[in-house]
Amino acid sequence: MRWKVFLVTIGLLCGTFLLDRIVFFELYFLFPNETEWDSSPWYNFIYKTKELQATKDKHRTIITGSSVALYSVLPDELNRKISPQTTYTFFSHVAMTPTDLFYYKENLHKSNPNLVVYLHNFADLQWEYMEKDGDLFKFQYDIWLHQLAGRYPTKTIYPISYLKDYWNQIDRKSLSKLVTKSLFYVSRFRIFFWDPIIVFIDNHFRSGRKYHLYQGMIPTEGIWSKGWTKNIATIECTEQKETESIFIQKKDTTVMFRFYENQNSLISNSPSHIQSIQFQKSGWVDIQWNKLNENNKPWKIVQIEILSQQPTAKEVNLIRYGKDEKVGIRLSHFFCKSNQVENRSYSRSSYWDDTRFVQMPLDEFKDEYFERMIRDAGNRKELWRLHVVREAKKNVNTVKFEPWLEYNRILQISEFFYQNQIPFVIVLSPENPIEYSFYKNSQWRKDWISHLKNQLEKRGQSLIDHTEVITDVRYFFDPHHLTFEGAKYYNPIFEKSIESYSLSQKQ
Repeated sequence: MRWKVFLVTIGLLCGTFLLDRIVFFELYFLFPNETEWDSSPWYNFIYKTKELQATKDKHRTIITGSSVALYSVLPDELNRKISPQTTYTFFSHVAMTPTDLFYYKENLHKSNPNLVVYLHNFADLQWEYMEKDGDLFKFQYDIWLHQLAGRYPTKTIYPISYLKDYWNQIDRKSLSKLVTKSLFYVSRFRIFFWDPIIVFIDNHFRSGRKYHLYQGMIPTEGIWSKGWTKNIATIECTEQKETESIFIQKKDTTVMFRFYENQNSLISNSPSHIQSIQFQKSGWVDIQWNKLNENNKPWKIVQIEILSQQPTAKEVNLIRYGKDEKVGIRLSHFFCKSNQVENRSYSRSSYWDDTRFVQMPLDEFKDEYFERMIRDAGNRKELWRLHVVREAKKNVNTVKFEPWLEYNRILQISEFFYQNQIPFVIVLSPENPIEYSFYKNSQWRKDWISHLKNQLEKRGQSLIDHTEVITDVRYFFDPHHLTFEGAKYYNPIFEKSIESYSLSQKQ
């Protein structure tokens, strides 16, 4: 009887493990991925990894790194070239540290790269664990180890590898959690399990009033990422659905709709129909085109103008700090467009959130940047890490460079790709000149670059320093992340710099 109970128990456990792997690691990722740019990062990263490992391009250049990489280049733009030398793709997620990449190196190897480009930045080096001690930095290993055990990448992507290295150095609570996550994918993936399912339902079975990023037709005047227009929005309606939705912030708002047959009538300002409506209540309302255009005159372009008082970006929670500006109405998710959005998780679009910076006079932008990113940064939770990195840049002016754990991870990654004969290039990403000036001329930085470059060259690898290639501060959203326009400007610079490495692998 005991043996029967034992065998049944073993059978149930094996069946549970098998079912867990089939359902949550295999079948789950067959579900369509319609999550958007910078949403559900851990799901998107695992989905992308599985996609890369299941496919193979003629020549594939994988760009890896943290959100700095995600915000620095636009692979979609690079891949649109006629007869491209290589196919560019991301292997990246927000807050990816050198330690994370160290634990991903085998997965990256299995993703069929012909060239790996690590877009790296000073901010990636985990400065929250570095404490100034005289003329050196001291790495706070115990704090780093404890917090690493609780990070999402550790718990979700590499709990087994982490336990192999540190199981005897962490507390019992962390050990218990990581053991559970090592055994069951359902435990790992529960933090994002519903994300793609909810997004799919929202996209296909709801009104389009709840969404992460606007994916409809872009007005000529631009649009905020959350779908808010400017005072006037001129939209080419490629798909004229019977009903669309708009959000009115203030009651008694008057909106003018002008309908144009084509671009010529728009240029000549000859609308085929004009309709003005006063919305007495705030909130989402349905717009029925056939009621607005009762004579059923043909049209392709609609111009929407707010005639009454406008809300501001701060009022509708688009921004909290910096220069405020007027907004119009909010458009539904796929306004005037079909909802074909599968696998957009690593695609980035242009929104007014970024574009407005490029159009500011330089002095105005610097004032806006100070209010948004620097003023009282030490006491603002959302800017705490940027404040830590900024202070580290100031501190390196008075310390000597010495390798530490996070830095050495990069050298271990370099050695791994060298041993596996995969070309590996590190590109130091552009930095905002406002913040780069804090440590530009420090001896620490010179020694850091020199040491890293020498270590790579020993393995036939290269370091490319792009820290200063963008001098216009208006191309930066913050100290390290480029705006969409900044990334578009940087794209050809990045491509040209690694072109020789791509070509050498094809010969």
